[in-house]
Order: sequence, then C-alpha cells, then structure tokens
Amino acid sequence: MRKPAADVLTIALSRLPRVRLGCYPTPLHRLSGLEAALGYGGIFIKRDDLSGLGPGGNKLRSLEFLLGEAVEGGADRIIVSGPGQSNLCTLTAAACARISLPCILIHNCAENEPCAGNLLLNRIMGAESVFLGDVSADERRFFEEKLRGELTEKGCKPYVIRNGGTSGIGALGYAETITEICRQCSEQGFGIGTIFVSGGNGGMAAGIIYGNAALGRPFRICVISVEDRREVLREHIAKTIGEAELAAELPFPGDLEDRCDIVDDYRGAGWGINTAECETAVLSFPGREGIFIEHVYSGKVVAGMEDYIRRRKTEGGVCYLHSGGFGSLFSQFANPPSRDRLQRR
Repeated sequence: MRKPAADVLTIALSRLPRVRLGCYPTPLHRLSGLEAALGYGGIFIKRDDLSGLGPGGNKLRSLEFLLGEAVEGGADRIIVSGPGQSNLCTLTAAACARISLPCILIHNCAENEPCAGNLLLNRIMGAESVFLGDVSADERRFFEEKLRGELTEKGCKPYVIRNGGTSGIGALGYAETITEICRQCSEQGFGIGTIFVSGGNGGMAAGIIYGNAALGRPFRICVISVEDRREVLREHIAKTIGEAELAAELPFPGDLEDRCDIVDDYRGAGWGINTAECETAVLSFPGREGIFIEHVYSGKVVAGMEDYIRRRKTEGGVCYLHSGGFGSLFSQFANPPSRDRLQRR
C-alpha cells in the first residue's frame, strides 16, 4: 500500500541527524481584530515566534537540523555571522546554550553600538561576540572563513552556519511546518487557502514550498520578498529546494510556480529598509492583536497580506506565518512613536 504523503515526508526527515530544540507545534489561531479591521473573515496566524527558545522565531526549525549535522560531525563549536540585530545569531546562541556547545557570533557592526535588542540578549546569554565594525557582508563572510581556518589549524572542529542558515538542510526544518498546519486545520476546523511567508535569503520559503509540494500542495504559498527582486529570490529558492531534495532524498514534484507566488511589490529599497506600509503595520498590528511584529521581515509580510486582502486578491482563509524577530524590535525605533503618530494608524 502506498504511504500517505505526510508519512513519506516524515520518514525522509527522520533519517537526518537532528537536535530537538523547539516546542512544536507552534500555535495556530484566528486574528479576529484584523478580520474586523479589514472586513474579511478567516485570517489566521501561525505563531513561529513562539517556538520556545530565546526570543523565538523561525530559525529554530533550521537550527535543529544544522546543529544536528554539526553534532553528528563532532563539531566542538559553532560559528555564525550577521548584522548586530541578527535573529539567527541570537537564536543560535540560545540553541548552543541549550546543548552546551560554544558559539562565536561575528557581527559587521561596531562594538560600541548601543547594547539593545538582540545584542543585549546575546550578552546576557554569554555568547562570544566578535565585532568587525562597519564592513560589508562579503567582508564579514571572509573573516568567518578565516576564523574557521585558524581554529581548524589549532585542532578545533568548528561548524560554520553560512548564508543566514539558508541551505537545503536548514530549509528542511520548515518542510514539516506544512504537516503541522494541515493537522491543526483539521483539528480546529480552520479553512486556510493561502499562507503568507517572508523571503529574505529564501530558506524558510524554500522549506515551506518544498513541504507543501511533498504533501500535494494543500495551500497556495505567497512569498513576500523583504530584500531582493523576484527573479533573484526565485533563484535562491530554487537552489535551496534542489539542495533539500538531495539531503532528504525526496524529489520535488512539479514546478516551483505551481501554487506558489513570489512577490517583490512590498520590499521597498531592500533588506532592513523600512516602507511606509510596513511602518503602519508594525504600529497597528499590536493594537489589534496584542502581537508584536518588526520592520525587517514580519512587518513587510503583514503589509503585503493586508494589501492582498483589501484588493480582493485572496480567496478563502489566509494565514500569516509569523517568523519572529521580537528581540530586534527594541533597536528599530530611534525614538518612541508619538501618541499622534499612533492615533493616525
């Protein structure tokens, strides 16, 4: 007898080394305040910001497989890099603290940057941080590889988490999210047609698309780019899905665009650069739902989803996959928003 698609995916993932870190399944519930504000029934949120470690967030799903590979390979420390407010760096520090594995964070910012947001959390966790100053991402990656080489020469076994954790192995952490959502929809009687996710390097989006395809495409996936043009993001996603196929030994069925939209209409000038629509979403969403979002990833996705709903570009229930980032929010306002500004939301 042929196994159900969900079982095939679960079996494929079970063959890979993994470190259990998160509290899953993360909650799935209605956004009744947003429904009332937009006059649209059936708006849901998948709370991957409540993944159970550190400040929470989607990177934890990737880290379960990346650190699983590291531990199986005998790594004695982890190297990861990113901007000062990198969510990946903070979650990696939290995950390494959980499994008692030393972690080195490399930041392309100055050490005297105000110790707020994720930088404060990193310090509290006791993570070793290296500050390179105002250098490019390429220069940061060069230093990352240089450090890896130096540590290897000393007899250490460092494991480097590259490219923001975006790889086939990392993406597989998100593949089973679709299984979670399908099960939760069935148990709670939710009807969801479209899932909105963010697209930076494309790791999370690739895993969601891969898992959705493996389960027979129960949802339409709308990827909102927060950084690159559509063509560039599509290339990143396709490459990562190819790597996931090899790692899981499970082919990706069909075409990438089948029940998947990759949208660059809401990215503005790119990563970390706010837009007016994103700013409005970041300031209005907590007042309606009591849930915080931030400017880099989640705000742009919520802005995109709300625009889709207003323009009637969706049918049936929609779901926003909250990717976290709460820690970085504390560094994203140079000055608190005024009461007048909040009243104009």
